[in-house]
Amino acid sequence: MFILFGECLQTGRDRAGLRKCDRCDREEEFFHITEVNYFSLFAIPVFPVSKVADYFVCGECETSYASKDHLQPSHFDSVKIVITYILTGYGMANEIRCMHEIANAVVGISFPMEEIKRSIRGIGDEDVFKLLGTAGTTMNARAKFQVIEAAFLSTHVCCEIQYEDRLRINLMGNVLGVSLSFVETAIQNVRANNFYGVRRLFRQT
Repeated sequence: MFILFGECLQTGRDRAGLRKCDRCDREEEFFHITEVNYFSLFAIPVFPVSKVADYFVCGECETSYASKDHLQPSHFDSVKIVITYILTGYGMANEIRCMHEIANAVVGISFPMEEIKRSIRGIGDEDVFKLLGTAGTTMNARAKFQVIEAAFLSTHVCCEIQYEDRLRINLMGNVLGVSLSFVETAIQNVRANNFYGVRRLFRQT
């Protein structure tokens, strides 16, 4: 007798009432999204193994939020962390204006100087990949897409992208729970949009 076991994904989308959406700038109906991996026996869910996603989303614009009470979309902090982490890693922590331009280009938000300085001070004490992995459960696909865009654009402005640079972006996608093809699509979207008009910080040869 063969016993078939494995994992299956259970998804939920429940009404969560009305609240103001930061992107729509008005009150909209929200939904609570959950995705949970279950151990399965003969394709029947038996018990939960891990929570893949748990966030709230605006029914109008599909912007995701970490909770119903969070006023800021769930990926904004991750976008800022990625920008700071990458530029600082390339020795360009002083390029405050560029960090702001990238954040504004990708998600349309400001990245004030004082916030950038705080982020730079804290970046050495944080495991950025662990932070992204945790934050990823509070994001929908579009939010993760913009985090990858920010990672690629931040790398693009600093250097001619080599294998290890692309590997870092792929790893960020991995901890966010997206595929390599998803990462590639985000990268190609930045290229198709002419890198959102953000200039590189080095002179091309």
